[in-house]
Amino acid sequence: MPPLRAPSPKPREEVPSDIDFENQPLEKFRLYETRQRYYLTGSNATKKYWRVLKIDRSEPFELNVSEDPVAYTQQEINDLLQRIADGNRATGGLNFVTKAFGIAGCVRFLGSYYLILITKRRHVGTICDHTIYTIEESEIISIPHSTVQTEAATSKAELRYKKLLSSVDLTKDFFFSCTYPIMQSLQRNMLVDESEKMPYENMFVWNCFLTRSIRQTLNNSRWTVALIHGSFEQVKMSIFGRVFSITLIARRSRHFAGTRYLKRGVNDKGRVANDVETEQIVIKEESGISRWEVASVVQMRGSIPLFWSQEASRLSPKPDIILQRYDPTYQATKLHFEDLEKRYGNPIIILNLIKTVEKRPREMMLRREFANAVGYLNRILPEGSRLQFIHWDFHKFAKSKSANVLAVLGGVANQALDLTGFYYSGKPCVIKSNMRHGDDISLSRDTLAARILPLREGKKFNTESLEVSTLTSGNIGTGSKVEHVNHDGLGDKINGKVKQARYQSGVLRTNCIDCLDRTNVAQYAYGLAVLGQQLFSLDLTGIAKVEPDSSIAEALMDMYQNMGDALALQYGGSAAHNTAGIYQDFLVLVGSFFPHNMCRFSQKGMVSGERQLNLKSS
Repeated sequence: MPPLRAPSPKPREEVPSDIDFENQPLEKFRLYETRQRYYLTGSNATKKYWRVLKIDRSEPFELNVSEDPVAYTQQEINDLLQRIADGNRATGGLNFVTKAFGIAGCVRFLGSYYLILITKRRHVGTICDHTIYTIEESEIISIPHSTVQTEAATSKAELRYKKLLSSVDLTKDFFFSCTYPIMQSLQRNMLVDESEKMPYENMFVWNCFLTRSIRQTLNNSRWTVALIHGSFEQVKMSIFGRVFSITLIARRSRHFAGTRYLKRGVNDKGRVANDVETEQIVIKEESGISRWEVASVVQMRGSIPLFWSQEASRLSPKPDIILQRYDPTYQATKLHFEDLEKRYGNPIIILNLIKTVEKRPREMMLRREFANAVGYLNRILPEGSRLQFIHWDFHKFAKSKSANVLAVLGGVANQALDLTGFYYSGKPCVIKSNMRHGDDISLSRDTLAARILPLREGKKFNTESLEVSTLTSGNIGTGSKVEHVNHDGLGDKINGKVKQARYQSGVLRTNCIDCLDRTNVAQYAYGLAVLGQQLFSLDLTGIAKVEPDSSIAEALMDMYQNMGDALALQYGGSAAHNTAGIYQDFLVLVGSFFPHNMCRFSQKGMVSGERQLNLKSS
């Protein structure tokens, strides 16, 4: 009988050498506590490596955090936690607290710091293999140990502030991604350098301040998540087996934020109330490989950029509109449109939907002052930066029995789209896997402009066939020269080999009084017009229009309706008024506007949940 031999020890697991630890995001966390410290362990999505964050609990007022520079394997992190448990056995050992999916922030009131953790998340969509989540549960944890906390930590004022913090429901319409900068448009994300880091200072990141202390201390952001507030809708469809998705993202600005009647108009810095950026993304997936063709467009809404307010009253369902301050040079209005130019480029197209005639002047006062402001600014702005202004009384036109609301809005949408264009990636591309997790590095306007196709003189906005009142100075259709990105498809071969990238420059800005109901309708009309162009560019249809009574238009309508309800709840406290009725009225009114040779998605052609395309000939 041969002698028994001891089994050979297993080779020690090593951290993969091809991982860039400094810039890899962490996605899964576990929080442990001793009397002296919190230990937050974090791993990447595949749990190939682990990092450790130490949070001091012995200081009642200061936030002292430090990151272990070592990257650990699963076995090494278990050994480390065991050594920590053994070393603290005399004071209670090491105790598991909770699982987490990132730090939403750290905050201090009168006493100690609190740690806000995301403890449960839900997958709501995907953008080019980058997962988008919403928050399902969060937890607020006091950092100092109870033995070192002061009386301030249990004071009435401290408990009141903590209760107010707990009342902020992070499970309502907050979204994040560990690998995709969801706070930026797809075009922006495709143009940035790989060295650019997750942009927490962006106007759409709502926990920018809450995470600033920990990000600045660690000089990275891999332990935190950037939250946007608004709406995220996504549907997947198939045309003859060719899969594509439609994504609708609404990003609410954190600047000058507040609810209706409390926040109206503009502030001294040019920030407006209810400032929301809406992005519509269509992605065609190539079967079997992680490569996509993508097309996206951005539009925005925001309160009328003047100093005005309304006093809420139970006795008056329509409170009077008060112009609070008269500024003969419209400096705040000017700052607002300069900010839009920095964000989106030129032209800025304003679609103003408020009333022109009222028995008791309310909206018409704002309409007149807004027109004066735009007229004044256009006299002092350079020719290429002049504002393109359209005023259209939505209510007055919609009351007419022969009114075709979508005909007018569709005409405006098509011409606005012709001026601004939309983003199209060209040949199938690979979206960058992640941004570097650290402090922000902004992309200069010059750098961004250099990457966009050469600008040239654009077309004029024709309003002759529309019942639209416009300004007489620098307005659309007065011969003003507008430069825009070459997006006419020159050089494109939809059925050939060359598919040139195109870019959006400029934006359509829509407003009514609340920027809710009427604005929702106008934004849907614009989204429907763009969708036809997007599907055509992606070679999914043979014609650049979508019929409004098709199933794909119905799906898009549902997405805009859901988005409108979410934004109405956030800003107004209730769902959009009669939204379903407004959208359904569209289907009655569209017949005379849309020709019959548009692409039709027939419900009869649905097979296994796929929507099949039928083409109608004229």
